[in-house]
Amino acid sequence: MQLTQLKADNFRRFTKLSLPIPGRLNLFVGANAAGKTSLLEMIYCLNRSKSFRGSAYQDLMGPAKAQWTVFGRYEGERGPQTAGLQWAEQGIQARREGKPASALDLVQLAPTQILEPGMHRMIAEGPTYRRSFIDWGVFHVEPRFMPAWRRFRRALRQRNQLLRERRSNAEISAWEPELAESGEELHGYRLEHLSRMRQQVSERIARLLEEPDWSFELQSGWSAEHSLLEDLERHRERDRRLGMTQSGPHRAELRIRAGKLAVRHRISRGQQKLVLAAMLISQCELLLQDAGIAPILLVDDFSAELAEHFQASLLAQLKVYPGQVFLTAFEQSGVLKDSELALFHVEQGRVRA
Repeated sequence: MQLTQLKADNFRRFTKLSLPIPGRLNLFVGANAAGKTSLLEMIYCLNRSKSFRGSAYQDLMGPAKAQWTVFGRYEGERGPQTAGLQWAEQGIQARREGKPASALDLVQLAPTQILEPGMHRMIAEGPTYRRSFIDWGVFHVEPRFMPAWRRFRRALRQRNQLLRERRSNAEISAWEPELAESGEELHGYRLEHLSRMRQQVSERIARLLEEPDWSFELQSGWSAEHSLLEDLERHRERDRRLGMTQSGPHRAELRIRAGKLAVRHRISRGQQKLVLAAMLISQCELLLQDAGIAPILLVDDFSAELAEHFQASLLAQLKVYPGQVFLTAFEQSGVLKDSELALFHVEQGRVRA
């Protein structure tokens, strides 16, 4: 799915925007605070119904009024499609083909991933970010994932509430078979997704970083020696003391290693950026293979923290990726002086091709 037109009203500093996008490879250039990252945020918000910056909906509005709108026109194998997202003080509203829609409808129309400076959290910080990365891919390729996820979350909420209320073992244990069955189902989907992606990611990292020997291991979130149901039963008293369930796929961990060391102890921030790029591109190619959709890739501050030969390696990977790509940079210099990139200048909330 390719975004061919982007429109916005009162989104951050863009009072009015109507931008035709003719190309697959696109580069936004401009000074600090010109609005380059806000353009990527606009695309991300339209396609995922939230900001990658963690901003609340009201934080995205410009100075004109307490409201903002983003609209996109797409072209793909299913023909032209449209989507829109509008926020006002009454709440958020999504539309697809001019009709009321859910956030899930927008997510499924044009899957979108981003590589931006905050993504370093996925390597440097807790496991939540790495679980989210796996789950985003599983969601788009495995239709059984969401029903299993809803079952698991419902059972987890119920068990945690009973634990906090210090209810009887009989009441708590009544939710454990459902929690265990849906939890092990979720873990199986995650394992399958990672196993299919693992070799491709390792080979791509080796090409980008010129270093071999990478490994990815998904730990389930419960003891490898027991089933999840057995683990829940064994640790019921511990969970009762803590007031929450400590075993399950909500505690899973994706461990990334370079050789025998955890990756965050081994490589620089620039190298971390390339590892993340390899993971995102590989996952997006797997979605194309399994679901027939090449996600849109957004790369904010493309040149930051990368020596020029690493920039060249990353750009080469993005150029052969079949999906649509949007990059930002201060200027079109070095490897970005590429005739395949459609160039847009961003100045104080205005964009010109």
